[in-house]
Amino acid sequence: MIRKQLLIGILAAMTVALPAVGIYAGSAEASEIQSSNEDTVSGNKGASIDKAVTLQNSVKMTDQISAAVNGENIMFSPTSLNFALGMIAEGAEGETKEVLCNYLGTDDFASYAKEYLNKIKEYNTEDESYGYKSKLKIADAVWVDNNLTLQEEFKNSVTNGFGAEVENVDFSAAEKTCGIINSWCDKNTEGLIPKIITPDLINDTTGLCLTNSLYFESGWSGEPWNVSDTEEKFGNNEKTKYMTCAGDRYYENDKATAFDREYANGLSFVGILPVDEGDFTLEDLDIGGLLKSQPEYDEVQCKMPKLDFETTAILNDILSSLGLDNIFSSNADFSGIADKNVNVDTILQKTKLELDENGTKAAAVTAVIMECMSAVEEKEPVIKNVELTRPFAFLIYDRSNNEILFMGKVMTVS
Repeated sequence: MIRKQLLIGILAAMTVALPAVGIYAGSAEASEIQSSNEDTVSGNKGASIDKAVTLQNSVKMTDQISAAVNGENIMFSPTSLNFALGMIAEGAEGETKEVLCNYLGTDDFASYAKEYLNKIKEYNTEDESYGYKSKLKIADAVWVDNNLTLQEEFKNSVTNGFGAEVENVDFSAAEKTCGIINSWCDKNTEGLIPKIITPDLINDTTGLCLTNSLYFESGWSGEPWNVSDTEEKFGNNEKTKYMTCAGDRYYENDKATAFDREYANGLSFVGILPVDEGDFTLEDLDIGGLLKSQPEYDEVQCKMPKLDFETTAILNDILSSLGLDNIFSSNADFSGIADKNVNVDTILQKTKLELDENGTKAAAVTAVIMECMSAVEEKEPVIKNVELTRPFAFLIYDRSNNEILFMGKVMTVS
């Protein structure tokens, strides 16, 4: 066997290998990660996720978020976004439904969500490892304005499929409603993300807000990382103290090398080092091919810095560029959601990562803010005046049957 060592000093943007609708398939072995036409995950009720599609979209999302912040650390959660989009897909019709299903890689995300929520219960042992408890929790909520009524079928879909809470709020009371939603956010991320929305994001036309939270916590499997006492270079201009340990798996292709380090609950962290130095895109690294690789090696030695950062991103433009422009337009058909026409106003996501020698905490919250559409909502009323103050004609008209009973002409009032 060829002995290979990986001294890793950089982290690809998808930092935590959370399972399901993300880039990485949790604790899957390399042989379990499929691609192309074989890349599907089927549920007991027939739901099937095209993982090749979700992988491609996740990579593009991450690369575009990274390009927007230009050199800053970022983390994006495909799982959180897709759960939020999956909820609104339950009330979409026509082209709007089609583009959402194309993005999600399935026409029945609710069935997949229900099955996945059941599967992740095994990760929530609450067992403690080096000060970290084993947790992977997903929560969903639909916040509905008091003047809007949800369609019963939609309400049943999000509560049964996603386990969503449905709460009535007053979006005209922006401060109060933001406080309610942010308290939910804070609770479900265990304080890692204390708020997701601000009053400027909602107004009198806001009809509802759908939120998804994802919280992950676990200590490392085996021994903690060793932390150096001295600083070393990171890139060309920075210095930091590094952590080192033996990894559990090694991957490589012609674009990158990577290590896999398992958590106590069986999920994995995958650190990816591009072959070329400097900036990079995840699309160039062929993540799917990398995770399927089976190179020969005896052991893998890992090296990386501690991490602590957060990301906030408005996703409207990126999602529009990936084929979801319809959901933001006046042509959007979400008639299955409520008794009034709504479309998507804003989609935003916040993430937070804390990673050290003992374990990791990571959280994401995605919010989909939807507004009510009205033909006269933002227009001045069009008022026409007809004043019969000079000679005029008239009819006595049976409109229902298009029959003119009388026709006349008035030239004088004397």
